[in-house]
Amino acid sequence: MQLMKRLRQIPPAILGNAVLFQGLWLAAVLGASLGRQWPALVMLLALVALAVGSGASWRAEGRMALAGLLAGMLAERVWLSLGLIEYRLAWSPVWPPVWIMVLWVGFAMSLNHSLAWLQGRVWLAAVFGAIGSVGSVLAGVRWGAASAPAGWLPLAVWYGLVWALLVPALAWWAARGAGPGGQAMWPREGRTGC
Repeated sequence: MQLMKRLRQIPPAILGNAVLFQGLWLAAVLGASLGRQWPALVMLLALVALAVGSGASWRAEGRMALAGLLAGMLAERVWLSLGLIEYRLAWSPVWPPVWIMVLWVGFAMSLNHSLAWLQGRVWLAAVFGAIGSVGSVLAGVRWGAASAPAGWLPLAVWYGLVWALLVPALAWWAARGAGPGGQAMWPREGRTGC
């Protein structure tokens, strides 16, 4: 009963972002394992349409999309260069495929919405990044969207460490853009640091 009451208090745009981001992950990973990149692109367009249609600032969304692209390109190039991961549908051994970059963009944009609760919570964001990234990449490998040539343990350690740094940094960047014309859609009242 309490759970349903709390769920009804979540703004529809926030709940929609959470559902669409999970759908984006599923479309990207399952699509890649089936040899298709377009499902991820369609889900990203739906995520953007929901955000902008719900009154989010193009500027705030654009700056997070760009931050996600830059962070993703840097991190993925390192992991690929170290031989920690190989992605299905990659057009080059040192460049990530489109579906992975779409995930980075969607994740970064969600820090303005369903993941905005991580803003200002550095340690929680770090733990969330470390644990969530490892679970995500291992599921992607298991589903056939990627492989871990060096083994799953080095991949998990590197992913966890890098994401433990990137999630707080991206959450900080999202919070910096939450000023006039670029505020996040998550209510800020009652938020405490962690």
